[in-house]
Amino acid sequence: MKTALSLLALLFTLMTASAAEPIKVGHRGSVWGVENTRAAFANGVKRYPLIECDVRMTADSVFVISHDENTERLGGSKVIAETPLADLKAERYTQTRGDIVYAGEISTLAEYLQQCKDAGVGCVVEMKWTPGVNNNDTSMIPALMAEIEKAGMTENVIMLTSMKKCLEAIGEQFPHVKRQFLGGAKWKDSLDWIKQQNIDVDLIWNAVSAEDVAMLHDLGLKVNVWTIDSPETAAALTEMGVDFITTNKL
Repeated sequence: MKTALSLLALLFTLMTASAAEPIKVGHRGSVWGVENTRAAFANGVKRYPLIECDVRMTADSVFVISHDENTERLGGSKVIAETPLADLKAERYTQTRGDIVYAGEISTLAEYLQQCKDAGVGCVVEMKWTPGVNNNDTSMIPALMAEIEKAGMTENVIMLTSMKKCLEAIGEQFPHVKRQFLGGAKWKDSLDWIKQQNIDVDLIWNAVSAEDVAMLHDLGLKVNVWTIDSPETAAALTEMGVDFITTNKL
């Protein structure tokens, strides 16, 4: 099995040594389970060498995994930042995906990291706007990185967000940690900043051309694209030369 300490280095070495398929990243774990929960991660680690999640912080300063700022879309009733972990853990979530109804509960960052470590896969941690991890206040980033270090996953994590101040803080305080800038349709407006930061990118797939990929590669930067579930679209992006494809189910 791949060792957690060397997984990202191994993936990047294989990627540059051959014209291999792009590395697939399991979006919020996978489609097989409530997004960002244990089941989605457990099924994702069977299929993908990298597993993506979204991190926020609870009222009692515990990092948890949730895309949304509240739990309503999954059947809960809590605001993450206003609720302690015990109350969030008491909620049960459901989500219908591919005609299957899944059930689950919120995961902590520590639980997610352990699942990835046990499976020998890498982590893509998307930082969502949360107290102490946002463009106005980056004071909790050291605590976030300390939790990743405690899990023994510092060498095996990519920190992802659209929040530039957070990425700058990581670059300054933790220069050995890999980063990706999350870009939407207007990502080129940030191109000068991307160059200045020398930062890899994770871009919405339909705003990327083969020329863009070549330009970014010329800068020594890797290109992730999100979120692709169509084999035909994945094939076209592979032809363009992207390095990563983020997917729910490919």
